[in-house]
Amino acid sequence: MGLSLTNPATHAHRDAGDIAIVCNPAAYDGSDWAWEFLRRNEDYRTDWRASVPRHLPWITLIDGTRLLRLRRRFPRAEKWGLFAFADPRLGADQTPVFWHANALKRVVRLNATRPRPESKTAPFALGNFRVDRHAVIGADGVPLVLMKGGGVHIPLEIHGLPILTAPFAPVFELRDLADISAQTELLKQLKRFTEPGFQKVQRPPFANDERLQHALIALDESLRGKTYRQIAVAVFGEKKVTEEWRSHSQFLKDRTRRLVAKGTELMNGSYRDLLG
Repeated sequence: MGLSLTNPATHAHRDAGDIAIVCNPAAYDGSDWAWEFLRRNEDYRTDWRASVPRHLPWITLIDGTRLLRLRRRFPRAEKWGLFAFADPRLGADQTPVFWHANALKRVVRLNATRPRPESKTAPFALGNFRVDRHAVIGADGVPLVLMKGGGVHIPLEIHGLPILTAPFAPVFELRDLADISAQTELLKQLKRFTEPGFQKVQRPPFANDERLQHALIALDESLRGKTYRQIAVAVFGEKKVTEEWRSHSQFLKDRTRRLVAKGTELMNGSYRDLLG
């Protein structure tokens, strides 16, 4: 069964499998693109259909954080890099996807301590981060919060915070000296997340990555059994294909084949590389 993304702009429809597709690529970060490719994987959809529960019982906290609390592990979902299965019929802009810490290459870790009255530094709260927040508390009781804004996602693992909406004083961890550079960049981005008007001034880095968008379209058309020429029309438009398909140059044909191959590769596991 194929899903379809056939318009670079926001697009919504239902295909033959009654799978709702709403895609707004300009707002996507790497974790969103990863989900778009994973949810097209037939083996993933088979595992999801066999899973219990199929619908994640997440709630929205008073500060807007979307929280999923799990009492046990879901090894079959973890195999795909998730804490629990997300509904593959829903796009990245329709449902929160709770990626497992083991699938995320860079994670900010902090210990939440009690704010001290004499401290000159104001305490933090998750609500101070002016971005979307997906939090999951797994069987180990440690919250992992995925901060998402401006085309960037940053995972934040928090120890010592009994209530997610409570204020805290953060003490950031550094595992080893080799981690300094990467953690510094992540912490700078976290600070930007707290600045007023953050989302208005940021330019999403994935917004202009046409290759990912084109690879997704090519994958969809390939899954629907379309020919390379039909795939090229869906990606580049009828006019361009008519002008270039039968030319001496094989550029457009080769590019279409590479896009199908890239989309298939991402669907079959390389989506993890997009998680950063």
